[in-house]
Amino acid sequence: MGCGDLRLATAAARGVDGRAVERSLHEALRLGMQLVDVGDEEDAERLCGDAIRALRLRDTIVLASRVPQLMPLFGRPDRDLLPERLPALYVQERIETTLRRTRLDVIPLVQLPVRAAWRASTAWPELAGTCARLAREGKVMMFAAALADADGAADFAAEPWLAALALPYSACTRLDDALLDGKLPILARQPLAGGALAGTLGPGVALAPKDDRRSLDEPALERLAVLAATLAPLVKHEPPAARSCAPAKQALERGRRPAHLEADTVAELALRYVCDRAIALPRLNNRQHLAEAITAASAPPLSRALRDSIDEMLAKLPRPTPSADDQE
Repeated sequence: MGCGDLRLATAAARGVDGRAVERSLHEALRLGMQLVDVGDEEDAERLCGDAIRALRLRDTIVLASRVPQLMPLFGRPDRDLLPERLPALYVQERIETTLRRTRLDVIPLVQLPVRAAWRASTAWPELAGTCARLAREGKVMMFAAALADADGAADFAAEPWLAALALPYSACTRLDDALLDGKLPILARQPLAGGALAGTLGPGVALAPKDDRRSLDEPALERLAVLAATLAPLVKHEPPAARSCAPAKQALERGRRPAHLEADTVAELALRYVCDRAIALPRLNNRQHLAEAITAASAPPLSRALRDSIDEMLAKLPRPTPSADDQE
């Protein structure tokens, strides 16, 4: 378990100020979380660097920074995009900028937003060589391929300079066993399926005026509520969204409660589903979410029967479609 997608701008839009994010980060590190996935944001990188140095955890914490893609230029849609979206010189400059912002001696992990098709680009050897050189020079310890989905993900195991894959993974976006059990560990972004598995999103939910989730329409909120209600019989505490609309109440009534319950909340259940097989990266900008995350990280693996039940339930439901970059 790690702290996922730490962004001050997103937190502020959701009504969480920077000081609250800082307190949450410090507490997470004190409680033993050792991986921080920081967004490509100057203030967030400074905050993470300051926290790691203040707590004297430079030899313990894996700061996972990101190199954002450059905007594409105009041209043929079938052209090679790697040289303009992620040129090697730009990657080096971004890494050196992150070193200055965080004031760390080395960046433990850098996530590169690559695509499987780019491995055939003529610019790929230059990118790979630059990354290998930055590692030899002691500026970066490891690199991860940050992917939008699992298509072609297994092919990156052939790249010796890559140490991990970062991609969306939740009970709603399952991955092949071969990928989960492969050579490269998985950094699971969106382990709560963009908030769909938190159990709090449904019709009538109160959100901050600038919250990105306000873009969800009523049908989308109903689908999220039905999802929470479907999983509600598997946990001890009923999620708020399970009774937020008539379809969710109907799903709740159809559910069957097993004799033995392995999780307290839907969020805990969803996080444990992921961290049994990968490194879950939920957004923990608010301290109130830390307890569930720590519980999920320290709990035993879910039983095979429960995992099968979750898979069977969610396979019958439409996939949730909350905001694209949401982690919480």
